[in-house]
Amino acid sequence: MTEREAPRIAPEPIGRFALWSNALPLVLLGGFAGAAWNLAEGGPARLAIFAGLLYLVPPVLARLLMALWGRPEGRDLSQDTRPFRVWWLLLQLQMPFNRLPWLEELLRLAPACYPLWLNLWGARVNLSTFWGPGARMLDRPLLETGFGSVIGADALLGGHLARVEAGRFLVDIAPVRIGARAVVGARSSIGPGCVVAPGETLTACARLAPFQTYVRGRRR
Repeated sequence: MTEREAPRIAPEPIGRFALWSNALPLVLLGGFAGAAWNLAEGGPARLAIFAGLLYLVPPVLARLLMALWGRPEGRDLSQDTRPFRVWWLLLQLQMPFNRLPWLEELLRLAPACYPLWLNLWGARVNLSTFWGPGARMLDRPLLETGFGSVIGADALLGGHLARVEAGRFLVDIAPVRIGARAVVGARSSIGPGCVVAPGETLTACARLAPFQTYVRGRRR
């Protein structure tokens, strides 16, 4: 059979669980808005309550989710596995902050506020870690940083990698680890399971493929 004659494998459709849970961010935002409207009078008070709920409820729900079913981690995870479903729900809880990154920039204005908030999600972030403007984390519970580490401007750290393989939707999930006094250069991109060893400097615009370790100036 020639390559032209080979049958094509139809991609696996997104399952009902993943499809319906996409509504979770909108449901949460609507609930926060309703609670703020009913609990306070006047714009400033309602805004304060809405902001408090927005910043605190999703990470608390994330911690509860992981306490019940564990922090998601694994390779080649399909939609019917528990780690995939836990990760997907965590992703939906984080979606307002992934869509509106300026929400996190506001937290970075107050010393130690942002790392404490990340740790509320289940991350293990040192309070001394410096965050450059525009640095983004897609999977907050899957992040670990050491003392004195630096995350450069517009760097992207992702604890997951999704793909379609043989028609199946699969995902790799693993923590991103940045060692003590390590520097992640501006506009760098780091995938799941990557490690930047202590004291190393990952140059600007560098790319680490999933599960690579950067040590002694080389990828391994």
